[in-house]
Amino acid sequence: MTLALILGGFALLMALGMPIAFAMITAGWAYAMIEGFDLQFLALQLFTSLDLFVLLAVPLFLLTSEVMNRSGVSDRIFNFAAAMVGDVPGGLGHVNVLTSVVFSGMSGSAVADVGGIGRLSYRAMLGQGYDRGFSAALTAASAVIGPIIPPSIPMIIFSMVSGVSVAQLFFAGAVPGLLIALALMIYVFVVARRRGYPAGARATFAQILAAFMAGFFPLLTPVILLASIYLGIVTITEAAAVAVVYALILGSFLYRQLSWADLAASLKGVFVACGSILILLPAAKLLGFVLTAEGISQMFASGVLSVSSNPIFVLIAINVLFLVLGCIADPNVNIMLFVPIVMPLAAAIGMDPVHLGVVIVVNCMIGLVTPPVGGLLFAICGMEQIPLEEVTRAILPFVAILILLLLVITFVPQISLALPQFIYS
Repeated sequence: MTLALILGGFALLMALGMPIAFAMITAGWAYAMIEGFDLQFLALQLFTSLDLFVLLAVPLFLLTSEVMNRSGVSDRIFNFAAAMVGDVPGGLGHVNVLTSVVFSGMSGSAVADVGGIGRLSYRAMLGQGYDRGFSAALTAASAVIGPIIPPSIPMIIFSMVSGVSVAQLFFAGAVPGLLIALALMIYVFVVARRRGYPAGARATFAQILAAFMAGFFPLLTPVILLASIYLGIVTITEAAAVAVVYALILGSFLYRQLSWADLAASLKGVFVACGSILILLPAAKLLGFVLTAEGISQMFASGVLSVSSNPIFVLIAINVLFLVLGCIADPNVNIMLFVPIVMPLAAAIGMDPVHLGVVIVVNCMIGLVTPPVGGLLFAICGMEQIPLEEVTRAILPFVAILILLLLVITFVPQISLALPQFIYS
């Protein structure tokens, strides 16, 4: 009865327009009052969620992407991708996807991808006559790759909640991310042939080499990060700090395009982005404590297993849960609140926690392009003044492709596990 009152009150506050973080904190406070918990314990629940060294990697990776975007790196990556695949039918669409793959190795944030190199790709597509809705939908869908290919902010959050090695999660996301990129490029090729979208001129070997050399140092960023993590030279947080220093060296000394004003603007962008994350995490931790105290994880596991203990059914249930949640809530909130609930269920069927992490992160990223709360849809529509309805219609085939790939990643664990098992065997 208490839980029903708390969750009902939480839903009511959300419906009345209260920000989700404050609605969660209010619900947690009400539960503490009803159950007689000491308010000092309540404060402890709020702040222990931030007392983690690995959490420092989040603002550092965001700062890396901000500095890279303001240092001309996006243009260099775009030019290299255009030289590589610009002559294929739907060339700029393929460039859009390929730039997202490369940039994902620097930022770990889908929103940073859309706001930076994704916006550049979108405008280039419009300039060559691509449909506005299709271009915006592809930009949002390709940005999904960002937090799947390492580094990844949602995987850092998953590691915090579950205790799974964040390094193994990073390597586990590499192959699924590349698989998603390949599927999107195949779809772009088919649509481009059907609609007659243009292809660029074939680049000569000299032009490809020149574009590669111009973008060599930015392209080296993910190699440096993953190699240093694999060799045990740095932790994840230290790798994020290395990425920031590397980005500052590129922008300030090598390319000389990063001014003090740009650095200040980058820091401001990180403060704004981290502000929402750093209030959501403790709020979700508090509401998660309420759910744990009321035994929701055991009830959910028992409810699913009472219907069927077949692993296929359990995996579908986990996917449906996170796909539905992704349509209505922020990915970081979903990971903080519901990963502790599904972990006992995954353990009951012998699911590897690293595999579970990849499946949940892919689910959450699909939520970013799924109405009605698709964060990436609102981001690209807001930046480029596009009607949401137009992009929503165009995004549906991309969502179908992503869900199909989610099922493949779910039911073929080795897609996620082969690389980390090979590296850490």
